[in-house]
Amino acid sequence: MKKVAYYPGCALKTIDRAYDDTSKYVAGSLGFALEEIGDYNCCGIGELKSQGEAGLMLPARNLMLAKEQFGAKDLVMSCSVCYHELARANAVLNKRADEKEKVNDLLRTGGGSGYEGDVEPRHIIEFLFNEVGVAGVKAKVKKPLTGLKVAPYYGCLYSRPSVYTGTARNPRMDDAERPRFMHALLEACGATTVSYGNETSCCGGRSLIQDEDTSFRLIYDTLSKAKAAGADVVALICPKCAGGLDIMQENVLKAAEKRESGAGKKGHIPIVYATQLIGLAFGASAGEMKLGDMETGAAKALSSIIR
Repeated sequence: MKKVAYYPGCALKTIDRAYDDTSKYVAGSLGFALEEIGDYNCCGIGELKSQGEAGLMLPARNLMLAKEQFGAKDLVMSCSVCYHELARANAVLNKRADEKEKVNDLLRTGGGSGYEGDVEPRHIIEFLFNEVGVAGVKAKVKKPLTGLKVAPYYGCLYSRPSVYTGTARNPRMDDAERPRFMHALLEACGATTVSYGNETSCCGGRSLIQDEDTSFRLIYDTLSKAKAAGADVVALICPKCAGGLDIMQENVLKAAEKRESGAGKKGHIPIVYATQLIGLAFGASAGEMKLGDMETGAAKALSSIIR
């Protein structure tokens, strides 16, 4: 088992533990032990982003810890929001020497060694695609997801902006506007992926507090299009997206029903994490994949798969 530095962030240790556990299960099944860095901190999304070096210090500290504790060149994470923030910090600090010096002053004041921009943030989906590959995933399948129609939902932060993620310049990275890595991994597990047009649309998560109506409309647009395309489930790779599409789905559908009679039924569709589906294909049980943690009835939708 090869040890890999892993950053879970905040949400995956609380409400989204299903994503954390299943990420570790899938990686472990493929020969990689995701080892959490110690004493990590929040990625800082939204809180300090406009505060200069302070907004870069929080994500940079996690990258620094991966280097200090593991000698790591890569830091894997499952949360797309965390990935965006750590990739942003890495990109900025590798381009702006003055910002790097200020950030390192803060890190060293706190007892750290500083960060030189030499640890690559990696999303779990990209990591598995490149380090294991489609053939490697397919070889581990014990219970193919045959007959299951999945709508892969990447959200807006997994592959964009390319200035942070490197999707425009690194051939190993997913396509910025038409990502396919999740498609390929799910298809390797026997699932059929469907096209519905909203694969990289925003989930409205950042607008939920200040503009609930806009957020709900964005979520409903994705749900209804996925269902209309014939999908049985929507597969996610981001806990922020899960907050809207899964946890808030009932409220979203009630709001849609108020706008148009019958709209609620057009938008109801179970939500799962891609790693839950991959784990099921590898032979894990519904309990091991924590399908019961999902609010939208994923276990029922997958009853023929988890027989």
